[in-house]
Amino acid sequence: MLDIILLAMLAGFIILRLRSELGKKTGNEPLPPAAPRAPSGNGQSQSQADYAADVQERNDTVIDMEEDPAIRRGYQDIRRADHSFDVPTFMQGAQAAYEMILEAFWSGDRQTLRDFLDDSVYNQFSAALDAREANGYRVENKLIEIDKADVIKAQLSGRMAEITVHFKAELIAVTKDKDGNLIEGDLSDAVEVNDRWTFARDTKSRDPNWLLVATRAG
Repeated sequence: MLDIILLAMLAGFIILRLRSELGKKTGNEPLPPAAPRAPSGNGQSQSQADYAADVQERNDTVIDMEEDPAIRRGYQDIRRADHSFDVPTFMQGAQAAYEMILEAFWSGDRQTLRDFLDDSVYNQFSAALDAREANGYRVENKLIEIDKADVIKAQLSGRMAEITVHFKAELIAVTKDKDGNLIEGDLSDAVEVNDRWTFARDTKSRDPNWLLVATRAG
């Protein structure tokens, strides 16, 4: 895990951009003939209109290339309900949110958690923080790398878009007591974690933010 990113997802939730080029082009296609540029008629310059069209085409390509038919239908349903929905942008926002939420939880930053989580998930995280603080424990965790981030479910339920992402990551996980004694973990040994996080957004809302609504390991 926000004036989201969500094209910029969960306010910072979207910090965005495609890591790799998507589509079937080889890079050897002949250039199209130059066409005269004209005003777009809606207040946008031709270059802005071209950019918007390119982003939409890229997103449509990503959706069309999705192999899982259930996920592809989910993307299509979400896109029909929210024309601004963009898969690559969402994924970059989701990865940014994953990192920010973990770091906020480790540091005990409840305000950031409140911004990114729905009430039920926030209450779970807050209860875990209460228990940690009551024991006088502190964590010195560090996210080393997100190895994979794959959508495993996408659906539109009523007006709510829901997308579940499987994150595979490496991190250092260390817990110490109030005196600094090691309780659990190893500073020199990274561990692999697998998390399934579900993000949701009301497609009819003017708020572009997605919220984390469910988490589970595995």
